[in-house]
Amino acid sequence: MIRELFPTFLVSLVIVAFQLVVFSNLRINGVVVMLIWLWPLCVGLAGSTVAALLSGLVSGVFFDTHAATPFGLSAVVALVVAYSAVRLGREGVGDLESAAWWVAPVIAAVGGLIAPVLFLVAGLFTLDFGLWRGSVLEAMMVNCLAFFVLSRPLIRIARWSSGPVRARR
Repeated sequence: MIRELFPTFLVSLVIVAFQLVVFSNLRINGVVVMLIWLWPLCVGLAGSTVAALLSGLVSGVFFDTHAATPFGLSAVVALVVAYSAVRLGREGVGDLESAAWWVAPVIAAVGGLIAPVLFLVAGLFTLDFGLWRGSVLEAMMVNCLAFFVLSRPLIRIARWSSGPVRARR
């Protein structure tokens, strides 16, 4: 089990590094594309529950150690997004081979719309009212578009790193 999850763990660390070095500095209309939320969503669509939750936890926690937000907030959002995607991935909704080419990117785009709202709502529970300095709608739209574009390549990487999905008994 650990040997199967190790590639996903390593790719999650690389994703966090890309988020911190590249994507946190690359702002589109003042909005940061949150690759750390997209990655667990893609692993979830690939169908591996444990790998999706592991990637959400790892990417969220390691990002939160470097972010100026309450610790664990990004991890909670990543875990919720990952679990939601796992449910769809288990049903075969986002399957890259059998579904239309646009299904998985649309699911990821919906995740890009929902994740900033989850982040804002979770921040209200931690009594941090200064999380948004810009428009929530802009954050939703930028992440929606970025998730749509980046989802298919990341799902391919997720399928490679999480290995074949075993049938449930």
